Amino acid sequence: MIFEFVIVYQQDTDTDIRQIIIDTLTNSLQDNYDEFETDIVEHMIILQTLRIGNQSTNEDGNTTQTIILGFTLDLPEETNEPDKVVEEFAKALTEVPNPISHIVKFEDPLLQAKLAQWSAEIFAIEMKLRRVLTLIYLKAYQGVEPYKLLRDEKEQLAAREKPSDREMQEALENQFFHLLFSQYVNLNQRPDPKINDLLENIRNFIQYDELQAEINRKPVEDSNDADFLAGLRDKISAIEKMRNCIAHHRRPSSRTEQGYTNAQPLISQLLNEYLERWSWSEAAEGQSDEESTPL
Repeated sequence: MIFEFVIVYQQDTDTDIRQIIIDTLTNSLQDNYDEFETDIVEHMIILQTLRIGNQSTNEDGNTTQTIILGFTLDLPEETNEPDKVVEEFAKALTEVPNPISHIVKFEDPLLQAKLAQWSAEIFAIEMKLRRVLTLIYLKAYQGVEPYKLLRDEKEQLAAREKPSDREMQEALENQFFHLLFSQYVNLNQRPDPKINDLLENIRNFIQYDELQAEINRKPVEDSNDADFLAGLRDKISAIEKMRNCIAHHRRPSSRTEQGYTNAQPLISQLLNEYLERWSWSEAAEGQSDEESTPL
C-alpha cells in the first residue's frame, strides 16, 4: 500500500529527517501491534522530492534551512489496521520535538477504496433518482417533447454548452442527467413571470381565478409527485456533500460522513417506495381489478 506525503521541516546540522520519519513509523506500527524488523521498516520509507526554502537565524545565532520534502510510505499488506497506523504516524510527525511543521497526505489506497464504495452507492442513488424524476415528468408533460422536461422549471441546465436533443437521444439520456446534484432539491418551482409573459396571461385569461391558477401553477401538479419532490430537500444535501468529496478525491469530514450515513438509507427508502407504488405488479393488479369491475 503506497501513501504519498509532503512535509515542511527545519533542517539544522543535527537533523536526520529520514531517521525521524522511520522512528515515528516504528512507534506507530508497534502501537498497533505490528512488529517488523528494523531493516523492513527502513525500506518502507522512500524519499522522493526535495525543495530548498529560506534560511533563518534565531536569537542564539543558530541557522536553520526550510526544507519541503516528499516521501513515500509503503506499508505491507499484512499491516494490522493500516488506517490507524497511517493516521497516528502522520499526527505524530508534527508533534514536538520533531522539526516538522506541516504535513499533507496525497495518494492513499485506503481512502481510494472507501471513496469507490461510496461512489458506487451514490451512483445507484442518482440513477434511481433520475429514473423516478423521469417517471414523474413524462407523466406531467404527456405529448411534450421528452427532451424538454424542464421547460417550465426555474432550474435549468448549468452547462454553457447544453446538450442537444440529438445528443441526449444518442446517449439514451434526458435533461436530468445534466443537472447539478444541488439542483434536484429545487425542482417543481417556476421562475418568476416576466412582464411580457404576465401581460400575455392577462390577455389569455378573462376570469381572474383562471389567471391566478395559471400564475400559481407548478410544473408537476400531481399531489403525490409534488410531495415526493418536496421530500427530497431534507435528504439530498447530505448526499451532495459526500458526492463532492468523491468528485474531488478528498477525505470527508466526520460530520459529512455521519450525515451521509444517516441520509443514504432514508433517500434509498424514499426512492424504493415510490418505484414500488408504480411497479408492474401493482399496475397489473390495479388494471385487473378495474377490468373485473362490472359496469
